[in-house]
Amino acid sequence: MGTAKRDQTDGRKRRWQQHNADRRQSVIEAAVTVLARDLEPGAELSVQQIADEASVHRTVLYRYFDDRTDLDVAIQQEICNRAGELLLAAVTLEGTPRDIVHRIIGAYVGWGAENVALMRFAERDIAGATTKPLDAAIGQIAEQIELVIGGFLAVLDADVEEDDRDALTPWVFLLVGGVIAAVRNWSSREELRPPAPQFTRLLADVTWLQIEGLAASRRIEVPDLPIEQLLNVKEA
Repeated sequence: MGTAKRDQTDGRKRRWQQHNADRRQSVIEAAVTVLARDLEPGAELSVQQIADEASVHRTVLYRYFDDRTDLDVAIQQEICNRAGELLLAAVTLEGTPRDIVHRIIGAYVGWGAENVALMRFAERDIAGATTKPLDAAIGQIAEQIELVIGGFLAVLDADVEEDDRDALTPWVFLLVGGVIAAVRNWSSREELRPPAPQFTRLLADVTWLQIEGLAASRRIEVPDLPIEQLLNVKEA
């Protein structure tokens, strides 16, 4: 009987924890909806707006969060998760190296153009927060890009000096940070000029020239061929 009661109690506890997690997530999603639908970029997001969208009383809302800081950081995390899924799907070894650069930047420019308010909220410094989801998201994207570059160098059998290998991580952060800063500036304009496709092409060209120029300075020739074709050549 003791074991049966304990199992029953544990089951209720798990169901309650899952209920709280589900309610917490619904509040976070409601906040993102309000940001995307109703607010101008940089406008203040009130707890009452979130509560109304989530169909809960504002006092009940805080049952699922420690405080406003916990709520705001959770909203930032959700925004970064959504943007991160889109970007990580673009960071693959499909197409030519230049195609890869264009695809990744195009994904971010497109998301930024459609989600300016979300981007601005994710960039905020939250008072009292010990973590910043955007920094972690940038690190994750940079890590994946670094893996792609490392894989490409391996395909080319490139002779890379140890100092250059050690500097690869900060260099990738430089590339990623530059793109993010450029998109932030562009998306803050009242009218998005140049239009997104032209801006993507310009930003991709500038980024590619940095990559190609650095490779040339190290006597690494970057073939204008799909990665898959290069892999087949190497295997042959």
